[in-house]
Amino acid sequence: MSRPLLLLATIAIAASLAIVPTGTAPAASPETGTIVSVELKLKATNGLRAQLETSSDEMVTLTLGREGQAVSYETQGEVTETGLKVRFGHLGLIDVTFDPTRTLSATEPFEGCTGEPRTLREGVFTGTIEFTGEREYVRIEGLRAGGSMSVISQWECPENVKLAPPGSTLRLSARNLGKSATLYASKHHCSCLFAAGVHHGKKKQRSVFYGEKHESREGMEIGRLTFASAGASAFIVDNVAGTATLRPPPPFSGHATFRRRPHAPDLWRSTIRVPLLGADPIRPNGPGSGAILYPEYHFD
Repeated sequence: MSRPLLLLATIAIAASLAIVPTGTAPAASPETGTIVSVELKLKATNGLRAQLETSSDEMVTLTLGREGQAVSYETQGEVTETGLKVRFGHLGLIDVTFDPTRTLSATEPFEGCTGEPRTLREGVFTGTIEFTGEREYVRIEGLRAGGSMSVISQWECPENVKLAPPGSTLRLSARNLGKSATLYASKHHCSCLFAAGVHHGKKKQRSVFYGEKHESREGMEIGRLTFASAGASAFIVDNVAGTATLRPPPPFSGHATFRRRPHAPDLWRSTIRVPLLGADPIRPNGPGSGAILYPEYHFD
């Protein structure tokens, strides 16, 4: 598994960059320059939500989705205090300038430090906004979009001041809960994964299903995810016997069975079909496919 299963779910809820004082004990971590981060809310067709965000290294991520499905496109862009330019291969171009309308926050340098204030402003981005998803599953067109820009300026500080941007972490639980389990299935020559988990808690019993596919094209990293949840009866497992039966809800279709065999390859039979936005569905079955079953629930 080359990428985390919940990659797209994570980037769909991207953390905003912030700077916080942490006291005066450790030495400062020197900054190399101004960091500009942009967030745009875009209007998309076919009932999809669209959001564009940038990272500190000018990587640009465009995320599109609706309930149960999401796609992300990540590529290098140009991000400055005047605006943003990024090309998503032949799929589209976003080249906009920023006109701030309101300052949401402005942080002056900490005591003893020198430099420009660090600001978060909202405003309007104007210019070229064009994107057409594969097989025309979505279109984004316009001349303007609302959004925000964060400017983290370089500060010169004494050694007794530390600047620490808080990080975000993805926490996966691994609890041995008897009837709880997680199953991963994949297929040779496919950068894709099907996963399911069933959780039998004291107050809540449920199952979850994920299908993810990753590809690299035209300088972009593209990830597609389909997910759904259901009652615990959609994933019936016997950890002692090493067997499982899965019947995921829509938009998934089909069913699957798994049986662990001590002296032979585990037996995986599946008709499951995972629809994806803009790409062929995942079918974790047939020659070259396989699965593994864990007696633990791996998802919070």
